[in-house]
Amino acid sequence: MEHEYLQLLHITKKFPGVTALDDVSVSVRQGEVHALVGENGAGKSTLMNILGGNLQPDQGEIRLDGQSVRITSPIDAFQKGIGFVHQESNLLENLSVYENVFLGRERVGVLGRTRRREMCQEILSSSQRLGYALEPEKPVSELNLAQRQSVEITRALLGTPRILILDEPTAALAEDEVERLFKIVRGLRQEGVSILYISHRLDEIIELADRVTVLKDGKLAGVLEREELNKDKLVRMMVGRVIQDIYPDRSQVQPGRELLKVDRLTIPGKLDQVSFTLRAGEIVGLGGLEGQGQRTVARAVFGDLRFPQGQITVENTALKSGGIAERIHGGVAYVTHDRRGEGLVLHQSIRKNGSLAALERLSNSIGWMREGRERREIQEHMDSLQIKASSMEQLASHLSGGNQQKVMLTRWLMIHPRVLIIDEPTKGIDIGARMSIYQIIHQLAQAGIGILMLTSDMVELIGLSDRTLVFYEGRIVRELARNEVTEERIMKAASGITEG
Repeated sequence: MEHEYLQLLHITKKFPGVTALDDVSVSVRQGEVHALVGENGAGKSTLMNILGGNLQPDQGEIRLDGQSVRITSPIDAFQKGIGFVHQESNLLENLSVYENVFLGRERVGVLGRTRRREMCQEILSSSQRLGYALEPEKPVSELNLAQRQSVEITRALLGTPRILILDEPTAALAEDEVERLFKIVRGLRQEGVSILYISHRLDEIIELADRVTVLKDGKLAGVLEREELNKDKLVRMMVGRVIQDIYPDRSQVQPGRELLKVDRLTIPGKLDQVSFTLRAGEIVGLGGLEGQGQRTVARAVFGDLRFPQGQITVENTALKSGGIAERIHGGVAYVTHDRRGEGLVLHQSIRKNGSLAALERLSNSIGWMREGRERREIQEHMDSLQIKASSMEQLASHLSGGNQQKVMLTRWLMIHPRVLIIDEPTKGIDIGARMSIYQIIHQLAQAGIGILMLTSDMVELIGLSDRTLVFYEGRIVRELARNEVTEERIMKAASGITEG
């Protein structure tokens, strides 16, 4: 048997009213990529926070290299050889790369002087070894997402850890950046570092993982070896259903009247003569590689970008080049891809977030909010969308990713839209929440709303769309009907390859 460097044995953790972990055991072999999967609330974060020293278990034992240990804090975890790269960046924008990497661990020489040159050289050596190049003196504020993640990984590797925890490491990365991260992970594995990899993206899990531990409702659902891995098995263990059941059946869809017409939309350097239509009850997917014009079109339709050429028409009414307020009045809604950054006011309640787009409609003639009406409508949407919360006064920051997504949908459903633009509808949420979102999108289309959907998940694009428009260099290069769309055809078109 291969050496099991880490053992989490019979871990139990309770919070008021809930058992987050119930007798969970996980072992990690030296030099393996061990994935941890499960729905939101399955216990993954709690288990990793115990291993990272942020929480203490109520019962159970942790063993490192056969020795029983107690991990009392994140610093203690670091000293015991456990590195942690969190999903949300913990870097300080006003500091340089080397200052962030060595924060609290500064190298000090004689007379108390910081050994800056030594620290910078260590960062250069570490980053070059892993196949990327960091500039130690560069301010973090000037780095892109992939570079910031490299800084986080470099910091986690500072003490040459034996175990590295990566929590949703690709959530904000473009496709090429994801592949670069995979190379880093494989390099660390070859060096004998054990990787605990947490992700909702099953394709990543199957590509990278040597073993997978599945958690469900705080309990161990099972462990799969690499040769046993497939999507159907993983989904069944996580949610009790097979992958074919994830997407609603839209084979009998018959779209109605034309709701949206985009005609020769042009923005120099971004869009070139983009034309398409969207009909009532139809889901039209915008596909292609990142940055090929899909999001630019969506923002132009919503009035967030001005366009010098072309025309956008909603139900035979031509819209001006810019102006979000005009779009909202015209029944156009936009669910952003960045729910935490530009979508939600995290320190406000579900009720206040949900009402934001409909304040004018919910106010009386002198500007006073009709609170009774507001509460009644918010509650109706919470019930219909199955938002899990203690009440409508719960803060948005305290909700899971899936429930945050539903709150954003609530906001735009409050204006009774005719055209709904949904940008990355399931980004960063688990498979169970995804299925719920898919059903909601399907039901909204059945109710006659025209839906324009952007997603980087090709399977999602194929599974939900009645038509798929593929973008390449600011143009629509191919339109694919439901009965002819395949991943291969999308990728060929998205790469500028014309089929013969």
